[in-house]
Amino acid sequence: MLLETVESLWRRARTLADDGRAAAALVAALVDPYRPLMAHLVVTRRCNLACGYCHEYDRDAPPVPLVTLCERLDHLARLRTVIVTLTGGEALLHPQIVEVVRAVRARGMVPVMNTNGYLLSRDRIRALGEAGLFAMQVSVDNVEPTATTVKSLRPLRRKLELLARHARFRVRINTVLGSSAPEEALAVARAVGALGFDAKCSLVRDGRGRVQPLDARARAVYAQLERLGRRSPSYLSEDFQRVLLDRGQVEWKCRAGARYFTVCEDGLVHLCESSHGTPGTRLADYGEADLRAAFHMRKACAPTCAVAYAHQASRVDAWRGQDDAPTPIVKRAWGAPELVQLRVVRRSPAGDAATARPA
Repeated sequence: MLLETVESLWRRARTLADDGRAAAALVAALVDPYRPLMAHLVVTRRCNLACGYCHEYDRDAPPVPLVTLCERLDHLARLRTVIVTLTGGEALLHPQIVEVVRAVRARGMVPVMNTNGYLLSRDRIRALGEAGLFAMQVSVDNVEPTATTVKSLRPLRRKLELLARHARFRVRINTVLGSSAPEEALAVARAVGALGFDAKCSLVRDGRGRVQPLDARARAVYAQLERLGRRSPSYLSEDFQRVLLDRGQVEWKCRAGARYFTVCEDGLVHLCESSHGTPGTRLADYGEADLRAAFHMRKACAPTCAVAYAHQASRVDAWRGQDDAPTPIVKRAWGAPELVQLRVVRRSPAGDAATARPA
């Protein structure tokens, strides 16, 4: 019992120290608007599940080779990226995921992971912690599996208890409201709160990233989930979802492609997961000119966007200008054959418009 108490205190102390280091890195990045705060890196598109609302996985794709991922991490480090979120598909299906976490740390960036939790074990949790994982987000949508999702509390409870006992990193549980009866999302949030985890709630989105309407019953549950979510750090606030529900639109300046972007398994940069194919530039060719262009680009899809990571990463630059005319973002369904090449205006360091060319 004493050993478990000492280990728990040590994990908590390490979590607080890591929080401080991550916060310091984020603060340092605030003065430079062209420094990425977060990049999502797909390590494999394969997933062991097939949730009805998800369009970001397949069954057969091989994992991205470790050497290729390290090359991509080298470039993200050259861009001075602060946080790298390892994602999929299911990130834990990558056979060298611990080495990938270690590679992120070795390059001075903060490693985070998204997972459905099914492949967690005590040894894997400990290995990820020893490799330097900063945080993990686990998706738990409901209490009992349904035809739409099996990311459920009952089959995952044992995995969550293992995390509570052995994780050296911060754990956050994400529930998707709208994938099951709303009361189940509330039950999940209360259960994971009792385990000491942060809880958040996402709203079901369509393929274009737009929030789907909630009825009165679901709205009442969402209000309770919002209150429970106040335990999370303020920079993870998702208050924009309430505005979208109430008004259908939210006024903000999206910095996707600059402060936040995704890198798919093919090594292509996309503004976010809901604008896959734009710009479709190879990460190795993505530089400061691209970051500047994306930072200043007003996206026509922004008013109805519910991509939390884009909102959170963009929040720090709300006071900065964004003068370009709104640019239509052509989104495609996952698996469509061609990419969309977006014409953007390059800017000089002084902010003057330069020659336009495909991104």
